[in-house]
Amino acid sequence: MENKVKVLFAAAECAPIIKVGGLGDVAGELPRKLMELRADVRVVIPGNRDINVPSVYKGDFPVKIGFRTETCIVREVLKSPVPTWIIDNYHYFGRPGVYGHWDDGERFAFFCLSIFEMLLKFDFKPDVVHLNDWHTAPLSMLIRENEREQPFLRDTAIVYTIHNLEYQGISGRNVFDLFNVKDVVFKTDKVEYYGCFNAMKAGINYADIINGVSKTGTTQMLTSKYGFGLEGVLKNRKSALRGVVNGIDIDFWNPENDKLIYTPFNKDNLSGKKENKKRLQKELGLDSSDGPLFGVVSRLVPNKGMDILEGAAHNIARSNGQFVLLGSGEKYYENAFMRLMERYPGKVSVNLEFNNELAHKIYAASDIFLMPSRHEPCGISQLIAMRYGSVPIVHKTGGLADTVIDTGRNKEKGTGFTFAGYSLESFLKAIKRALSLYENSKEWVSLVKRAMSRDSSWESSAAEYMKLYEEARTLNRKRKTKGRKKAIEEKGEG
Repeated sequence: MENKVKVLFAAAECAPIIKVGGLGDVAGELPRKLMELRADVRVVIPGNRDINVPSVYKGDFPVKIGFRTETCIVREVLKSPVPTWIIDNYHYFGRPGVYGHWDDGERFAFFCLSIFEMLLKFDFKPDVVHLNDWHTAPLSMLIRENEREQPFLRDTAIVYTIHNLEYQGISGRNVFDLFNVKDVVFKTDKVEYYGCFNAMKAGINYADIINGVSKTGTTQMLTSKYGFGLEGVLKNRKSALRGVVNGIDIDFWNPENDKLIYTPFNKDNLSGKKENKKRLQKELGLDSSDGPLFGVVSRLVPNKGMDILEGAAHNIARSNGQFVLLGSGEKYYENAFMRLMERYPGKVSVNLEFNNELAHKIYAASDIFLMPSRHEPCGISQLIAMRYGSVPIVHKTGGLADTVIDTGRNKEKGTGFTFAGYSLESFLKAIKRALSLYENSKEWVSLVKRAMSRDSSWESSAAEYMKLYEEARTLNRKRKTKGRKKAIEEKGEG
């Protein structure tokens, strides 16, 4: 029987157990596909008060964190499609919220230390540890800095995925001291960053393979514009850097059986999409109109392109279009879009909330989906929009550039519209091109069908991750061989 690759998948969140953003979707969906590809996977996440799923006690043990000792309790989620372990500790995780606490650096240090102790004590010995973002990155340091004392760790390959390079887990030297590794590790070529401890830097420097969540986004991480101060560190590890675009759960995001939308539809029968549009207009108090409906589901923060989106929304409302926005964020943008709704009644609907049902309805009802992000490592909303026949208009950056083919440049394969050069003028030109095509119903329907036909599933992405795991194991074996040769040479010289 073929030996399955054993994978420990560590993340700060995992849908549907606990989700804040895209990382939660990936942690909830990718491991399931890996299991289908004959990987033996365990997911591990930190506990918190918001988690409400049935679980069973699996074990507990002391964890030394700096000069103190805390107790880690491990629970296993019942009836989970992928075996999922929750790391519990009342002091660090007995509170609501995944992120945003003043001691996040220490909380996730405890999380990493607990996983490390779990590796030593539990009978699941992974071939690959797959780490995600800064919260789990220090585990790579713990594994490599302790492998002499724990030889089995030498056989463990490390894959580190960067979902968002902007958030790096930078904290004081005091957080580094919690890991109880040698002081020599606190150096520029390892984890030190302008006198601070950079958790993400640990993941980059210790992993066998590093990957971003799109090919274009990964290349952009090597530039000063998108490297967020770590471009030099990434260039040093360029030979280990890869890019794998994210997928979506096409069974969950499926307009044919989505229970949250008004009526089902598919690419062969788009009449249901028109019905969804009419019903959403009525629910949100918009005028009954055959003009294009523009949808936005986004956090209202600068990186999501809110400055040029605001200008574009004015332009849309002054024309025969309608604009629907769902999301929340910075007060400046919330107030700006609320003023827009007051100025254009019946043309603009602004919903400052997180509302999963309404999100599904907007994807299903809108003709065009706007996503002018300044930078987007991968992006999921554009994939969902295409799945529901909402043609995306996106800034040509990161994963948006990889997943949306501009129909003006490739009429046969185009799935949306892109604009290069981040500016309101460029954005409006792309919108104008979309409106021009919208007037030609035959060509527009063809575009909608191409967008809905795009394969955004996890199938190909999961297969690429399986290749990354094998590559990481190969690189780790070479590293061990090189280390043994060096040790023999040094012994001979001695």
